[in-house]
Amino acid sequence: MLMRSLSGAALALLLSGCTFIIQPILAEAEARLGEGSGGEGEGEGEGGEGEGEGENDDDPACEAQERLIVVRDDEVDVVRIYALNDGGLRRRFPDRVDVNVNLNNDDPNASSNGYGGTHAVVGTEDRLYVVGDRFLYQLRASTLNQQTIGGRPMVTLDAFSSYRGVEMLNDVIVLVGPDIATLPQGPAVGETAVTLHDGDEYLSSTSFSIGPDRYVAVSAEYGYVVVASFAGGPPEVVANVDVESDTARIHKFFGTPKGIAFDSATQQLLLGDHARVITLKAPNFIYDPTDDSGDFVLAGGGEIDVAAIAARGGFAWVMVRRGTNNLIKLDLSRSPPVAVALTTVENGGFGRDISLGCRRVFLTSQNKVTAVDKDDLGAAGNLAINDVQRIRVVSRRALGLEGDD
Repeated sequence: MLMRSLSGAALALLLSGCTFIIQPILAEAEARLGEGSGGEGEGEGEGGEGEGEGENDDDPACEAQERLIVVRDDEVDVVRIYALNDGGLRRRFPDRVDVNVNLNNDDPNASSNGYGGTHAVVGTEDRLYVVGDRFLYQLRASTLNQQTIGGRPMVTLDAFSSYRGVEMLNDVIVLVGPDIATLPQGPAVGETAVTLHDGDEYLSSTSFSIGPDRYVAVSAEYGYVVVASFAGGPPEVVANVDVESDTARIHKFFGTPKGIAFDSATQQLLLGDHARVITLKAPNFIYDPTDDSGDFVLAGGGEIDVAAIAARGGFAWVMVRRGTNNLIKLDLSRSPPVAVALTTVENGGFGRDISLGCRRVFLTSQNKVTAVDKDDLGAAGNLAINDVQRIRVVSRRALGLEGDD
């Protein structure tokens, strides 16, 4: 790791030789670095079922109540669960029985096309949903045993295209891939997902709450889409900028990946792009292609992907796709946001995903999960593991793994 805690002057000097533009007021922003735990109790950062991270950030033992879900592109070892207590990463099994999670799939072409996992989300009533390639699977969260869904081992979502993400919106599963599709939990036999929106290729997703309303935000190749459920109502699209003509490539939406996150403290949706993080304010999430004054800009432009973002309590953790200085912490109380820390996470420059726990930030590349302290970005553990696709921090209680006490 590159740094732990630097003075404002030292950090400014360090960053001046890097590719970031760091706005003024760095010393004042850095003074806020230790204030991150205050105001992080909303539990509305990522917001999926059981994802109320942040309720107990001030509790030194808060990590004991969290679990890290690691989803792998391996049909015979798809989902792994790790405990985060004692500052480590320790794999957990239902009732401590060491058995891998493997997927049954009755599609005769599945093996040749591959059907490992890409993402997972905790549902209700002891359900864990895993999406992978063209398929959606349902596991019993407490045992990790596969269950039938819609009368089959899996729901086929699309004949050819792959799905990259899955979120929960109340009692509705939201699927992210060649389109944005929905499927109720516990679907009837033969029931299939319904396309809610189809305008582009969809890349990354996050879910969050604003009062009684629930949202799923999705980054697209050319922009973003926000889906909402107001007071428990059906999902509806409330913001849509996801075709080339809408953006005119002013912010150059193309390629993969593109991080996306929501910070409830500042009510900002953060959208990753080439060489910048775009900020959009709730409740309308309006994109103005003529105004980039609120965006955090990486100096020099170029083809630098903002691969993943996590946010909570007025701060964001941004992972860029390159080998050095690839994790930066932003203070979102300023417009544009101000960088307060950065470090190098050794992921070969190919970071894939990021998830935020109460005390640590977890990042992954294909062959490693790395943890850093969320306040000063100091090294805080790593895990060598192959074929990683996505990760997600959830609460131990919501996951409800049997024997995990």
